Amino acid sequence: MSRTERHRLIASGLLTAVLIYVYPLFAATPLLEPDEGLHATISQEMLEHGEWVVPRFRGEPFPDKPILYFWAQMLSLKAFGMNELAVRLPGLMFGLLGSLATGLLAGRLFDSQTGLLACLISMSMFLPLSLAQAAAHDVALVPWTSLALLCLWEMERSSVRRRQRTWLAGAAVMFALAILTKALIGVAIIGIGYGGFLILSRQIRTGRCLRLFSVIVLGVLVASPWYLAMELRVSGYLYYYFVERHLLGFVTATQPHGHEPWYYYGPWLVLGAVPWTWYLVPLLRDEWSAFRRRGSTEPEIMLLLCWLIGGIVFLSVAGSKLVTYSLPLFPACSILCAVCWRRYGSGRLSGTSAGWFRLMVRVAGGAGMLVPAVVLGVCQIHLRTTWPLTCWLLAAVVTVISGVTWRTFERRQINDTAALVPLWVAGMACLVITWPLQNFAEEFSERSLADWVNRQPELPERLLLVGERPASVLFYLKPELRRAMIPGQFSKVTIDELRNARQLPDDLWLAVTDRMVREAAARQQSIPGTWTDSVGQFQIFCCEDQARQLSQMVWRSAR
Repeated sequence: MSRTERHRLIASGLLTAVLIYVYPLFAATPLLEPDEGLHATISQEMLEHGEWVVPRFRGEPFPDKPILYFWAQMLSLKAFGMNELAVRLPGLMFGLLGSLATGLLAGRLFDSQTGLLACLISMSMFLPLSLAQAAAHDVALVPWTSLALLCLWEMERSSVRRRQRTWLAGAAVMFALAILTKALIGVAIIGIGYGGFLILSRQIRTGRCLRLFSVIVLGVLVASPWYLAMELRVSGYLYYYFVERHLLGFVTATQPHGHEPWYYYGPWLVLGAVPWTWYLVPLLRDEWSAFRRRGSTEPEIMLLLCWLIGGIVFLSVAGSKLVTYSLPLFPACSILCAVCWRRYGSGRLSGTSAGWFRLMVRVAGGAGMLVPAVVLGVCQIHLRTTWPLTCWLLAAVVTVISGVTWRTFERRQINDTAALVPLWVAGMACLVITWPLQNFAEEFSERSLADWVNRQPELPERLLLVGERPASVLFYLKPELRRAMIPGQFSKVTIDELRNARQLPDDLWLAVTDRMVREAAARQQSIPGTWTDSVGQFQIFCCEDQARQLSQMVWRSAR
């Protein structure tokens, strides 16, 4: 790789990082339900009450998530205020840190060029990019996973005892951060990946097993003070979180996110790694051929495959499945794709695999020229809106980038091609965030409802949300209104619970989502009270008089 090509890769990485991790902070997209608004409200409540140990939601302990992400959000809210930028900053920075950690690991396993490519690929994979935009705790697990494996790798390759102890301590800290982020999920994925590598590469030694065991024990010890403090403050927390949520969530489908098929993660990994997924195929084909000839493969490749395949098997056999759980596996995909690009550029792919590689670049380049217009067209029809000329001009720029990428590849400028693909992805991200996402977000946000409450002369005595849990509506309330609230003043109710209620208080207000309005109309159900207003995704009803509980949803649907 020439110096000019290296500089272009670095410039591409910097521009991609700005467009993906900085630009969204200034888009003012409302907080999305259910998770983003919920986590933001928890962090806000903890900060306003000076609570740094127990996550709380409306005064009640929230034991479903560990503390590290909440700490990051609290610090961000304290520094930048109660706004969307402060809420999303930790997730975006963890996403960027995850990409940098992926590149660092790839550079240590292979070389600096592979590290640069892996960093670019990690930043521009669809699913990690998308989830970094929201307040998802799993995004914070990605950098600790990559850095823990890096420390373990370097620990076993260091011949100096002092450096070996340093790497061991670093691995323990990464394990502790993983435990404070997602508890035992991070430990399991790291342990299975590295343990499987030691077994399959026949490197099982007593000393190595003891060092790995020491890393895990030290990581648990470093993270344990917060868990013990939670148990002291919330009795039964350890049993709930580690037995009910972890153990039962793994062996049964009785916990949240259960009842998914065993192949659940396959499609998500394939689609989530777009537009880079396809480049795993030529690399894996060559590795399989080499394994059949030699009976072994490169230890670096074996580590990545154990990490990826072991993680997929572990997550797939669990009863509880959720797409965000797979995020720590995407760094392995990124590095393997980077290795494939590196080998193609240096002519080390077999003829058949190189042909597949060229075909996929050309197909992706052609599709990339169509995707911007298709996405805008579909979103315009679905959201029933019209995009401004600026939106279509940006789509045209993204289309041109795809065309230039194709032409660059045909001229055999492989590194320049790799530098252009993330820019195309970043352009698409900016396009979607600036226009379609803003319209879509209004259907899944409570900001408009909070604005309505803030405009009222006084706080409603009782507000029930039908079809939504009150989360970001609390975040957006004026500080004096939040301080004046009492427990249960804003709460959730289902349409069936509302219908079966014998009597409703006269001071009750109902905020019914449009989805619930349509569902009630289809079931010929009535909404108690009198319709008063429409705000965002909510219809507002006031139960001023029990005799006025005759507002039929069929009539409301016809308005």
